[in-house]
Amino acid sequence: MKGINFSEPVNVILAAGAFPKKGSQARRMLESAKRVICCDSAADMFRRHCKREPYAVVGDCDSVKGRFKTVVKIDEQDTNDLSKAVRFCRENGFEDVVILGATGKRDDHSLGNIFRALDFSLDVVTDYGWFTALKGSKTYNVKPGVGVSIFAPDSKTKMTSKGLKWPLNGVKFENLYCATLNRTLGEEVSLTATERVYIYFSFK
Repeated sequence: MKGINFSEPVNVILAAGAFPKKGSQARRMLESAKRVICCDSAADMFRRHCKREPYAVVGDCDSVKGRFKTVVKIDEQDTNDLSKAVRFCRENGFEDVVILGATGKRDDHSLGNIFRALDFSLDVVTDYGWFTALKGSKTYNVKPGVGVSIFAPDSKTKMTSKGLKWPLNGVKFENLYCATLNRTLGEEVSLTATERVYIYFSFK
């Protein structure tokens, strides 16, 4: 991966957004995953592009076209298919889960999926970058000049940073996006957050 070092996931939830492009980090993750749990019509895309069968298809199944061996149909409409797929993974004890295909096609779905993933403390990987949740402290191995944005839903959040062009120490989170468009300086970034935040690292 360009700029970020982390391990390949064992389990992938594939949402029905834009399908990961060939050669992208998201596509490599999808093709190497042990289990791929597809949200509804993502199963048809996965079969067509990757020539593999999903471990399971989860959702209200109102748009899936093909026939699949394991279909978990959940009719309730209080949550979306991504939330249902996360619940399926947790009920089955699947750990090391990453969400792909969460963005693209519809902007409202993209934003909804990203912040649902934050609620679940799960990573989202797109063709362009990596969203990861943080509460507490963590050091990330990076390359110099990688784009970094912080999204803090809770205005009480306090953060410190080391290795960013514009330090976060003392930043007041008056809105969700006030700590976006930062840059890495070296090969490590250390962050602390008192409340849960979402961090975005760009791949370019």
